[in-house]
Amino acid sequence: MSYVGVIESIYVNKIRPSPNQLRMKLENLDELADSIQKHGLLQPIVVRPKGHLFEVVAGNRRFAAVRSIKLRKIGCHIIDMTDKAAFEISMVENLQQNTLNPIEIATVFKKYSEDFGWGGVSHLASRIGKSQEFVTKRLHLLKFSKKIQKEIIRRRISVSTALELLPLDPKKIETLADFAIENKLTKIEVREMVKKNRKYKSRKNENQNNFTYEKQVHFLQKSLTKSISALKVNLLNFDDVIDDTNDWILKEILMQYRQIIHGDIDTFMRLRKKLVDKMPRDYFLTKEEHSKKLTESKKDDNSYIHFWQPDGVWR
Repeated sequence: MSYVGVIESIYVNKIRPSPNQLRMKLENLDELADSIQKHGLLQPIVVRPKGHLFEVVAGNRRFAAVRSIKLRKIGCHIIDMTDKAAFEISMVENLQQNTLNPIEIATVFKKYSEDFGWGGVSHLASRIGKSQEFVTKRLHLLKFSKKIQKEIIRRRISVSTALELLPLDPKKIETLADFAIENKLTKIEVREMVKKNRKYKSRKNENQNNFTYEKQVHFLQKSLTKSISALKVNLLNFDDVIDDTNDWILKEILMQYRQIIHGDIDTFMRLRKKLVDKMPRDYFLTKEEHSKKLTESKKDDNSYIHFWQPDGVWR
């Protein structure tokens, strides 16, 4: 994108912000205004003639900072261009400077390709110097609920991790997203849980064993229980080693590692409790219902489904 223009200082009151502001919020204006007061405006803003005034094309944050310190004039690069060209320049500048969060980028792409109808994914990708995959994935973020989008903006869940959740139903997306955030699951861990969910859903549609998300949660709980038991056994063995150690320095080091193991047990127990709390009420079967369920169900060679009993024990 190359445009011919002129550099000139323009009265601030002759300039208007762009109606297509790409950023949700202009941040750190005080710091920028202070820098402009001390060192001047190092880079002119880009504007275009609009009626009897000028409209900001690129540099809305710099323009806002200049207005906040009440400067009379501001250096401008004046270029005569269409609405589409102005939008493209603003997009490219913000993408290059990495000033937009993922949801802002997705919203901008949607405006360009859908709201304004200026071009599809491939055309947009070529105009901004990004891959079609990048554009498509950002547009997919708008399929999430406002709640998930806020978590992406807050960086509590990454774009790549969030996108792994898309194949799920909306309700399950929020449930698993909360679980992933609380337990700091990686992208790979989330992907595996989604794969299992889709696999179990497919089995249900084929009238085979119904492996629902709730049962996946239970299987995780079962694995955690085994892990906790293994750690407790290791802790007992570790205590024997400590008791047999006479060197106080070595014993002190071993005690520190013992605390780590003990901490891991506590962490797994808390996680197991969270998993149990996520199970729906209709999943808590009585002993009689459990027996009936087992009789009616076909046994899978690879699994044996355990149910939660009122006495608080998984069987």
